Amino acid sequence: MIRLIFMVIAFLMMVGAIIGGLYFWGVDPLDRFNQLMGNAPALKENPAAPKVVVPPSYVEFGLLIVPVVQNREVRKQAEMILRLEVPFEKKEIVAQNLPRLQNAFLEDMMVFLPYQLRDTSELDRAAIRRRLLTICDKVLMPGWVKDVSIEQSSLK
Repeated sequence: MIRLIFMVIAFLMMVGAIIGGLYFWGVDPLDRFNQLMGNAPALKENPAAPKVVVPPSYVEFGLLIVPVVQNREVRKQAEMILRLEVPFEKKEIVAQNLPRLQNAFLEDMMVFLPYQLRDTSELDRAAIRRRLLTICDKVLMPGWVKDVSIEQSSLK
């Protein structure tokens, strides 16, 4: 009987040590248990705390001039003034990588624009914006560039 009491006390001490260790490492075991069981308490928002609104930060890309090659000749020239919307903490990194982005944009647009301008004489700004945003995610890291805005575009 005394052995059983000692085993129960040792077990309870071991469980207490595990829970204490989890709290020490920043894991709330009861919160995890409630999430698994499906009855986690709702998150309480403090209405008195003002929400911080961070204004968007931009990196000026500048002018992108793309020659449109059709039938092995330069038929047209597309000019676009671009601006990249980035998180504030990534602004410096994106600005340092502008030459890489310019190279990737030019390379992709030289392939894309001849097919896009085959039937029309206007640039599809929405398709170009989506494509440039995808290139930004490939060249840099996903999420470093939130949006690519085409300030002006012309086709000569």
